[in-house]
Amino acid sequence: MSTHVSFSSVGKSDPSAAGLPSDSLSIAAEAERIRRVFAERQEPADGAFDPFRLLAHQERQEKLAAFFRELGLSSLQKLQILDVGCGSGGHLRRLVDFGAEPERCFGMDLFTKRLHDARNLNPNISFAEANAAQLPFGDDQFDLVFQYTVLTSVLDKELRRSIVSEIRRVLRPSGYFVLYDFAYSNPKNPNVRGIGKKELSELLGDFHIRFQRVTLAPPIGRIAGRISPLLYRILASVPLLRTHYLCFARKR
Repeated sequence: MSTHVSFSSVGKSDPSAAGLPSDSLSIAAEAERIRRVFAERQEPADGAFDPFRLLAHQERQEKLAAFFRELGLSSLQKLQILDVGCGSGGHLRRLVDFGAEPERCFGMDLFTKRLHDARNLNPNISFAEANAAQLPFGDDQFDLVFQYTVLTSVLDKELRRSIVSEIRRVLRPSGYFVLYDFAYSNPKNPNVRGIGKKELSELLGDFHIRFQRVTLAPPIGRIAGRISPLLYRILASVPLLRTHYLCFARKR
């Protein structure tokens, strides 16, 4: 297992000025669209204390802990870990609670401000501004790669394929890609597109895949979470009311 991971220099340079091919131009254009959309997005009124966000997070952490136990792990110590679309580094921070070593954790994101916050909050974790379709890492470098609600922010199906291809490239054989994303499109939000089980199966065709449906539908979950955590959990136990996939994909 590789014990050294380094970032190459990947940033927001202008592909047209560098004479890059059209696929690179398309990647850059989509990255700028996503930056623009997320810059306009508003945080929940309760911020970090939003009941729905907290309850959905707790559910994911429980599922992750169960998954790691199934693998026979008692800790994430010594594993090389990458979070694609890391935001301010919250997920990597929580993996440290599972024993991950900060110096073996890496995050990348499109957003300068989020990465500034990530570096301030997590001084021992490495972060880079980069595009998920052009990961600044060598082949076979990570034991675990995470992606939470990144693919559904990418509208172009071929670009999604490129992102998964890059994740496959940097993941070592028998390593795991852990994906959490919307199963359905939101008709009120044209800036995201759901990713169903069929498309995920096609994208991850050469992985060994396991799916779980999780997360109470947000319109219901936000109301239920404010009323009672118990009500949220009862409703979330109904499969038809779950709107996300948590996917564990092992590279063959």
